[in-house]
Amino acid sequence: MKIIGGERKGGALILRNIAAVAATAVAVACFAVRLAPQAMAQKETAALAAAGFIMPDGAAQVLRTGFDSEHETEEQQETGEAPGVLSEPENSRQPGSKASSSGQAPASSAPAASGAGQKIEELQIGNAGVQYQNVYVRNSNKNHSIDIKAELQKQPAVKIKTDGSPQVLIYHTHTTEAFLTKELSAYPKDGQTRSRDNSRNVVMVGNAVEAQLRAAGIGVVHDLTVHDYPAYNGSYNRSAQTIAKNLQKYPGIQVTLDIHRDAMTTSAGVRLKPTVKVNGKKAAQIMILSGCDDDGTLGFPNWEYNLRLAVRFQKSLSDLFPGLARPLNFGPTKYNGNLTKGSLLVEVGTEVSTLDEAIYSGELLGKAIVKSLLALK
Repeated sequence: MKIIGGERKGGALILRNIAAVAATAVAVACFAVRLAPQAMAQKETAALAAAGFIMPDGAAQVLRTGFDSEHETEEQQETGEAPGVLSEPENSRQPGSKASSSGQAPASSAPAASGAGQKIEELQIGNAGVQYQNVYVRNSNKNHSIDIKAELQKQPAVKIKTDGSPQVLIYHTHTTEAFLTKELSAYPKDGQTRSRDNSRNVVMVGNAVEAQLRAAGIGVVHDLTVHDYPAYNGSYNRSAQTIAKNLQKYPGIQVTLDIHRDAMTTSAGVRLKPTVKVNGKKAAQIMILSGCDDDGTLGFPNWEYNLRLAVRFQKSLSDLFPGLARPLNFGPTKYNGNLTKGSLLVEVGTEVSTLDEAIYSGELLGKAIVKSLLALK
């Protein structure tokens, strides 16, 4: 399995090429990683992973030299928010930074399903971006830099009780985002990336996070409201109403977690599966997103508080489970983060990750969140 997104000393990985983005009609450059002479699909895979800015439900959009996301982002349609700069910013390429080699998972050798369509390629997205110790952040803002050390020293606006009272709200803006029920090497032509069956979608990841929090005495409200069916457009407006309803009912809630799964597909039709082994078991890689009101137009005045919490979660994940977390995504987006001072969005795997891998990642994510929150009592 490839490890994508970092740079190796001595140089087997060389930054190369490229591209333009169509969805917002704003052209941006992207560097692709060249892994010696390989097929075009493999080079596209490397470039997409190196870009790293895969927003909710694959909303990294289209790198016109070869990458298609699942569909246009609903956030742009509703609010005009850009999904984040897709180019690899200058400050994200640290001299001598390394791709994480811990927890590599081998390429899938599972048989293809009957009626198989698109190839599935397993990879590990490595560390890249702004770095402090083992914490990496990809900053796609134009007007805001990030000092990770300083952010880790700032106090989040969160005080956690362990008396079982509701402290954390888990919800899913895209509730029907689903996973594979078994490991495949190719995606079935009639495969469904969404399901209202909560036993095979992101609700199961939320359940795993919830179990870890409850075991630590942290009260959880896991709201299973479906926001993306029957209509997908408007999901974020509907989940904002869900957040408001729960905050009114449970005013003690300190943290809101919007748990998604990602989607990454090359123009050659290869579906990408970011995976890592943790304690000998496959897990879907995780990405935390924290927004920024970069130019003051998003109506998002308290974004800094979310960032403080995000870097602490990222630190816990990196300390406990090296390689599990993709670099934290810090960009000019909102995603309902303006509704509290403890709001974060988390992507777990992609549509070609298996349900077992995603649930395991939810368990590990829950343990990392517990570590962070117990320090905020």
